[in-house]
Amino acid sequence: MPHAKKILSEIKSKPYFVKDNFVLFYNDCLKILEQIPENSVDMIFADPPYFLSSGSFTCQNGKMVSVKKGDWDLSNGTKKLNY
Repeated sequence: MPHAKKILSEIKSKPYFVKDNFVLFYNDCLKILEQIPENSVDMIFADPPYFLSSGSFTCQNGKMVSVKKGDWDLSNGTKKLNY
């Protein structure tokens, strides 16, 4: 874990959540990744909003179904996200 603490100390952004050897950042991944040394991370999990929901309906298997997954997935157009 001392090696991990050294790596984390090089990252300017504060982690969103830390528990044991798990660290979660809520930020632009490219800004975080550029601060991390190569070959020092076991896994990166990203689940970005894909903005696929339009709030409307589509036809699936002959039935009308909603394509709204939630407000978090509605398209913001070209609005820039702030982290």
